[in-house]
Amino acid sequence: MRGRLSLRKEQVAVSLRKAGAGDVTARVVLVLDASGSMSTLYARGTVAGVVERMAAVAAQLDDDGEMQAWTFATNPARLPDLAIGELPEWLGLHVRVGQMSVFGRKKPPKGLRPGQVDMRQVGFQNEEQKVIAEVRAFVRAHPVPAPTLVLFFSDGGVYRNAEIERELREAVEEPVFWQFVGLGRAGFGVLERFDTMPGRRVDNVGFFAVDDIDRIPDAELYDRLLSEFPSWIRAARQAGILR
Repeated sequence: MRGRLSLRKEQVAVSLRKAGAGDVTARVVLVLDASGSMSTLYARGTVAGVVERMAAVAAQLDDDGEMQAWTFATNPARLPDLAIGELPEWLGLHVRVGQMSVFGRKKPPKGLRPGQVDMRQVGFQNEEQKVIAEVRAFVRAHPVPAPTLVLFFSDGGVYRNAEIERELREAVEEPVFWQFVGLGRAGFGVLERFDTMPGRRVDNVGFFAVDDIDRIPDAELYDRLLSEFPSWIRAARQAGILR
């Protein structure tokens, strides 16, 4: 894993240089969909693979190499910060899908380890607006000189369109770029449309969807993931959102 991380960090640097942002630093925040429809992607290791690949983005962009992380379904939950050196243990402890209630009864906990989220409280539905609001509150409460890049992974089923749009429009004046990645072909609603919606001083949202992220080479994934972030930085500086 250490060897893969080193190679991927170099590839992230290449993608940033191609976008004219080789010297950029940023705080990186990871958001993982844990709704019930994600179960297969968790079970086959796809989500763990995504986290490992995103860790390289944080290793390249963030001065301390750490990444803040959230999971969400019906409710959001903040996960422990991901330190790059603790990646294998972090994956085993915290990459977990939500849990359903059967006939109104919640499954009993299975002996939580220290720092683990009780996924019964996270649930299984799609409530993206709640985690967006929580990440926004975190950024406001913990300001840093660098911009924040949110890497948000979802398999769709988006239906809280009005609430999500309101959160993202209000976030335009904040030093945060929201990069959404759709896993599969399910309905992504406003997440997909927002990228081209008018009426904002700067475009603070990127979106793309992939059928099978496991099959996408690192070079292509990082190029797509980081293609709009540098242009937002330039626009946000001109608008006075970033210093």
